Amino acid sequence: MSKIILDPTGSYPPENYYIVISTEVEWLKYFTLQHEYYLIQGKMLCNWTEEWLRVWNKLDLIIDTKQTPLNNQQDFTETVIVNCMGKCEGLKPGELNIIIHNYDTITLSDLYLTVNDLPEIENVKLPVVQILPHDKLIHQIIINEYPKLPPDKNQMTIQLSGKLTFSFNDNVSGESKLDSESSFTIKQIYNSGFRGDLDDF
Repeated sequence: MSKIILDPTGSYPPENYYIVISTEVEWLKYFTLQHEYYLIQGKMLCNWTEEWLRVWNKLDLIIDTKQTPLNNQQDFTETVIVNCMGKCEGLKPGELNIIIHNYDTITLSDLYLTVNDLPEIENVKLPVVQILPHDKLIHQIIINEYPKLPPDKNQMTIQLSGKLTFSFNDNVSGESKLDSESSFTIKQIYNSGFRGDLDDF
């Protein structure tokens, strides 16, 4: 009979004899219940596994559900999706558009955003009281400081990294990393000089 450990935090190292499953592809490929020990990592996969076992009346195969280590923030990257897309042209201030999808069952409050690649966005408090379960927030921030465009380029797109921190369930701390689609595009505006050329005739 298989023995299953659920680790929604992804914080616990597996024993050598465990089949570790941390992606949907691995779950579909390896979660056959033909092995003795399984370690399921990630909140979404743990929920998926638990529901699947409930349907098949096999919840007794779960021997342990790991909890968040003390003094660590819970990671909600899989269920709280944070996307930041920005752009600027020339030397004008840029715009950073922030979209936060809360696909979890918790209510988010006290939201602070950090974007590692934009010095202005370091632990900036977002002006929203809360984000309810299965709701989203759209917010825009004006950016005055951003990476300089190299002299040999007229456009550059950088991938953004960072995180959103928040509170839930009476001041329990959580965080979610920026998704892989987050980016900032810098464009140069050139003066073609065409008008000056005409004036020379």
